[in-house]
Amino acid sequence: MSPGLGLNKEGHLRRSRQFQEVYAKGRRLSGPHLIFYFMPNKLNRNRLGLSVSKRRFKLSVRRHYIQRRLREAYRLDKWRFLPGYDVVLSAQRFKEGEARLADIQKEVLSLARRAGLLKSDESI
Repeated sequence: MSPGLGLNKEGHLRRSRQFQEVYAKGRRLSGPHLIFYFMPNKLNRNRLGLSVSKRRFKLSVRRHYIQRRLREAYRLDKWRFLPGYDVVLSAQRFKEGEARLADIQKEVLSLARRAGLLKSDESI
């Protein structure tokens, strides 16, 4: 793995109050499968939070599968994001076979572009 592509502890939202702050003070964009919450932080890096609810995805195997796909989609393209934002990706509706990494990656980039969080106007 090349340096700078990994996700470490400092790159995650870890506490409930951090998530609540993003939900309350941040902005929100919706896509077909995801809700993208974001707000500026006072840090020189981005932090990622994932929300995959037990209510929507009953089986833990399914929840963790979607979490891994969301985390990997963000990790692969995190270099494109402007620094200094807290981002929460909330999975809403995935049918069987819709949670492919390429599709999730495309949707995350599309929502980030709509939010104005990409470094330049790159095409997907």
